[in-house]
Amino acid sequence: MSRSYDPRMHAYDDQSRHAGVLYVLMIVIAVCFGGFLWQLYSGPEVPRITAQSGPYKIEPPPAPPAQQTLTEATTAPLAPVAPAEEVPMVELNPRPEPSAAMPQFASNGRYVAQLAALQSEAAVEPSWRRFASRAPNLFAGAHMDVQRADLGARGIYHRVRAGYFATSDDATLFCERIRQMGQDCIVAAR
Repeated sequence: MSRSYDPRMHAYDDQSRHAGVLYVLMIVIAVCFGGFLWQLYSGPEVPRITAQSGPYKIEPPPAPPAQQTLTEATTAPLAPVAPAEEVPMVELNPRPEPSAAMPQFASNGRYVAQLAALQSEAAVEPSWRRFASRAPNLFAGAHMDVQRADLGARGIYHRVRAGYFATSDDATLFCERIRQMGQDCIVAAR
């Protein structure tokens, strides 16, 4: 018996061969991907920076006096360093000096000083008391003036204003004192 050529058999052999190549190719791709992941996650550990022990802020040495020249500073003998003096606390929001010129209030002046714009009408009175308690001498003759402002889509605001001033100069002087306390202030005509 001789074998004759059967085209179906040849197609089966070609399919088997192609399937084997595909399986080998898939295995090679899987091994390469696995190797990539292995390298990605098993690489050297990322170096970490650690903080030094002890304080992280150091007081700078005192600056030499302004009148001392560079040559005097470098040729002068070194003196022993005395312990640092205690520096008095400086108030960040100083109150205005009572001896300085004070603004003059008028019973029905044309100008006011706007201190705040609040959306809550209930917050107006506490806000005024807070301002007045921070500078009682400045607010001694002031009257609280509240203006309701409808700003459309932004809402309704209540402008807390101190008044009244006959001149814009007095209102400006008042606002300058308020700004010294760290508070915004705007001079406005009423």
